[in-house]
Amino acid sequence: MADEQEKDLEKFLKNVDEITSLIQEMNSEDPGVQEKAILKTEKRLLVTEEDQDEDGCRTTLNKTAISPPQAPGKNADEMNAEAFLASVEKDAKERAKRRKENRALADALKGKGNEAFVRGDYETAILCYSEGLEKLKDMKVLYTNRAQAYIKLGDYQKALVDCDWALKCDEKCTKAYFHMGKAHLALKNYSVSRQCFQKILEINPQLQTQVKDYLDQVDLREKADLQEKEAQQLLDSGKSTAVTTRHLLGTLSKPDQNPLFYAGGIEILTELMEDCAERTLFRTHNGFSIISENEVIRRCFSTAGKDAVAETLCVSVLRLWQAVCRGNEENERQLVTHPGSGRLLPSLLASGVLPIRQQSLALLLQLAQTKTGRSLVISHLDLTRFISVVFKSNENRFQLAEEESELTVK
Repeated sequence: MADEQEKDLEKFLKNVDEITSLIQEMNSEDPGVQEKAILKTEKRLLVTEEDQDEDGCRTTLNKTAISPPQAPGKNADEMNAEAFLASVEKDAKERAKRRKENRALADALKGKGNEAFVRGDYETAILCYSEGLEKLKDMKVLYTNRAQAYIKLGDYQKALVDCDWALKCDEKCTKAYFHMGKAHLALKNYSVSRQCFQKILEINPQLQTQVKDYLDQVDLREKADLQEKEAQQLLDSGKSTAVTTRHLLGTLSKPDQNPLFYAGGIEILTELMEDCAERTLFRTHNGFSIISENEVIRRCFSTAGKDAVAETLCVSVLRLWQAVCRGNEENERQLVTHPGSGRLLPSLLASGVLPIRQQSLALLLQLAQTKTGRSLVISHLDLTRFISVVFKSNENRFQLAEEESELTVK
């Protein structure tokens, strides 16, 4: 009898220690620790309920409470212990109920945040994700979504903090490593960015293709960064072609000049684009924006079929784009992703002006020679529009040829 009481006491003390530990973990500020504690508590309650069903009667967590009718009554310590365990059980169930309710609210806020993100309203998206986290602090998707919104706003440090929290909730969260890699890439922490992307591959080897693309992006950005440093050094040293490139871009940035003024300057600039340094300086000194956003040049692209000077200027621009993108992946990226030039290219390929069409096709073929260029064309250019305008242009030319043939016969 004494041995049984001693075993019951040991079991009771062990239960108290375990439950005390669970309470401390549930009160932790770390959402990951809280989540694990709640799961442990729910499992413990489930085991208790199964034991109760097997016994055919309702018991508390302390199974020593079931005693034969003839046994003497429990002492005060045992009663207090059972009351404590019952209180913990009740508290755990209430927590589980509140958690279910909070999850529903957090899910709703996540949905609102996603809608705002799609609209491009990243500030509102961040507010929604933050409100969701107030409801459920260990919801990893809210951290990763908010990190993505912070990246869109250029707030990379806050994005990294959210990625860290997501990994505390789930150490194998690949989305957290993805956004962390992007944030470090934007901050030019190239080696750390690579480590983040490689970690994704360790967690999920099936993402090998995507990870390779991410690592290629890191390599290209690091290469571009090195090119920019070297180009700036040559400019600072007074290299004549580098200085002239900067000077010409400053001249071409003057608004409302005669089209021939821009055509002449662009022709000279094209001749300077022989080395990587000059091509890089074109990029770093806003060359793509200076050309694509110039109102006179934009008007010439729309009137090229009616004006010989406008046609000359358009051909000069296309030849310049070919020169600056030759052997320079970062320039290819900026050309295709720039709003002005990216939208313009498909229509130029179907231009009714033969020299413009020829130079546009030459540019497209040049882009298709590199892996980066092909990827950019597929992902950023409106190929559907391009195909439709090309076919439409061909139909017009065939119709014109038929009409000319009929006139000849007549």
